[in-house]
Amino acid sequence: MFETIQGHQTITKHLANEIDSQQVSHAYLFSGIDGIGKKKTAREFAKALLCQDRESPGCGHCSVCLQIEHENYPDVKIIGPKAGVDSIKISQVREMISELAIKPYSGDWRINIIDGAEKMTPEAQNSLLKSLEEPLSYNIFILVTSHPQSILPTIRSRCQSYHFQPLSMVEMEAAFFEQGEFEKQAVTEAVRAAGGSPGMALYLLNNGEIQKERTHYLRELYSLLKGDEIKIFTLAEVLSKDKATSQEMLEFFIHWFYEVNLLLEGHPLPQQGEPNPAHRAYHQLLENEKNQAIIKTLFEMMATIQYNVNLRLQWEKCFIKIMKIQKG
Repeated sequence: MFETIQGHQTITKHLANEIDSQQVSHAYLFSGIDGIGKKKTAREFAKALLCQDRESPGCGHCSVCLQIEHENYPDVKIIGPKAGVDSIKISQVREMISELAIKPYSGDWRINIIDGAEKMTPEAQNSLLKSLEEPLSYNIFILVTSHPQSILPTIRSRCQSYHFQPLSMVEMEAAFFEQGEFEKQAVTEAVRAAGGSPGMALYLLNNGEIQKERTHYLRELYSLLKGDEIKIFTLAEVLSKDKATSQEMLEFFIHWFYEVNLLLEGHPLPQQGEPNPAHRAYHQLLENEKNQAIIKTLFEMMATIQYNVNLRLQWEKCFIKIMKIQKG
């Protein structure tokens, strides 16, 4: 089981042991950066629990495994934000809860996966809490999230938590080279920019303009740090198109300044990466204390945009604060 999961051997070994020892928990929290394999692991866990082949659970070939893979098996329910909506509404959680009392269709478990669990509204989270406090014996909840801090502590405390660490460049390159679908140089550049996320690396490989766009934003942000106040407003305008764009770029900026922080403290970059010219430029421009203050500001911005706010105004405030930090 779990043979198709790239990396995360410690987590998959723990999950396999729980299945073998019949000590499966009623609730799990899978956390880690986007595109790292959390939802895939949740699906593979469901296959291993419900597979028809008990000699090789999670076989991937039986009718149950195939239905789970295509998200149409009756005992595995997956919910997330609906198309064009930024949050998971209380109505979606209530619908899921209304089905919990129905006994499993064929196996021993009813598995409920909440993808993007941090996007549940406060009302939705409170609605879920009672089901976690008083679970029926055959129900399993798996909350998949890139921002566990946005989930109520009372929910987190009732889940068995697994944090998915970024994969190394070596692991990701090996997987992409084995597929043979992309040129070696393109793979190396995408893997280097993906921060340990195979999903992000694949996204960059299939969308070459994204990497060019990110390089452009780093140049603009560098100009802002050098004192170009106009960049406050031009950057705020283009980054405030929608909440998804804002969140994606915030995650990228946080990861970027984290790498700069490693260089400032004399540490190597993660995944055995080599500093590029942009790294060196930021390294020369920033001081460690100021860089850490910028990271804190970006995390504050991330928390703020979880609510219904004026994105452009929040970006402007964020960039003004970053410029003040740099000016000292």
